[in-house]
Amino acid sequence: MLTLTWANTHVFITNGLEGKEDLHIHCKTKDDDLGPHVLRINQTFKITFEPNYFFGTLFFCSFQWGNGPFLYYDVYNQGKDYYKCDDDCTWYVHKDGPCRYEFQARKCYAWTT
Repeated sequence: MLTLTWANTHVFITNGLEGKEDLHIHCKTKDDDLGPHVLRINQTFKITFEPNYFFGTLFFCSFQWGNGPFLYYDVYNQGKDYYKCDDDCTWYVHKDGPCRYEFQARKCYAWTT
């Protein structure tokens, strides 16, 4: 019997907040809760997983610093990120939104409401 497997994908989330504030993150999938984490400036949180064969993998996170509101972003949506990230998605979190390099160009996104 032939079994198809995918290489592991890694999502890295780095605290790049201006003002050197701690970044509180909490990431989940529809099935798994990765728990809350606190990242100091330039610290990185790593998520490792095997993508779904049917392109259904989704990791979403909440972000908060200081006394600010919770902000949200899908750090990995297989349908849109699989070809942009290859095996690694590296996010740098800034106050105006998360950024990453796609095809060697820096791309920043707005927070999801």
